[in-house]
Amino acid sequence: MYHNDLRSEAAFYGKESDYIGHLYIRPETMRIQYPDILFFCLYTLRLMTDKKVSLKTAQSVQQKLGLGKELTKVVSWSEDRPFSLPARLIDYTGFKRDAFSASMMADKCIRFRFGRLGFGFFSSSKHYDDCAEKAIYGMLETAYEKIKNDSEGLDKLWKSAVAISCLQLGANVNRGNFQKTAEAIYSEATGDDFSGLAQ
Repeated sequence: MYHNDLRSEAAFYGKESDYIGHLYIRPETMRIQYPDILFFCLYTLRLMTDKKVSLKTAQSVQQKLGLGKELTKVVSWSEDRPFSLPARLIDYTGFKRDAFSASMMADKCIRFRFGRLGFGFFSSSKHYDDCAEKAIYGMLETAYEKIKNDSEGLDKLWKSAVAISCLQLGANVNRGNFQKTAEAIYSEATGDDFSGLAQ
């Protein structure tokens, strides 16, 4: 693993894919201030602009991300949470059937890669749609767990989520500009101008 490389694999377990084994590895420090937030933005917009993800699902995710700070209750599984996440994060036990794999390298620029494992040609679009939604929430929960003891960091995460909720899919963001849009949202929410990449 490279010093500036963050890697994720979200493997779906269970008959209804309602458990996610999330392998999430990153260095203690990277050349950006909040790598978990940037990765969440990139990951979310990559899936929301995926042609296999329905507009209905993407807009549903946006609506819930608009809750902002209230999402703290959701990802911490509080009893008074406004909604329940559709999948539980559990220990990663390897690739079983379907998974999303992604990586982000922060060197002189941001390089983001995303891949699908196991979703074959005959895999139903509904199953992919369902897994995409669950993966986004799983990534949100993972980002929360990484920075939950940093109150300023959490505020920036929720600001990023709200900014994503305000985008017009197809107009403000699409498959061609999702990375640029994610980086802009991250920078606006955190104040990080990526100057660390030049070091």
